Amino acid sequence: MHCQNAAWHTDRVPNQPKTPMRGFRIPTDLYKAAQAKAASEGRSVTDIVREALASYVGDGSATRTSNR
Repeated sequence: MHCQNAAWHTDRVPNQPKTPMRGFRIPTDLYKAAQAKAASEGRSVTDIVREALASYVGDGSATRTSNR
């Protein structure tokens, strides 16, 4: 049943993201601070994390804006 629901979800969501969702644990105070700073810059936490990870692995191509 889960597979059928997943297929339905993928077929029916009109603005399905092009990149898969990932999950990780982060302390609440750090996340809230990142949200506040990103918002003050007109960016998302996703944008910040994507850029930080691209910098970490040395892949400049991954720093493009998010698929929102």
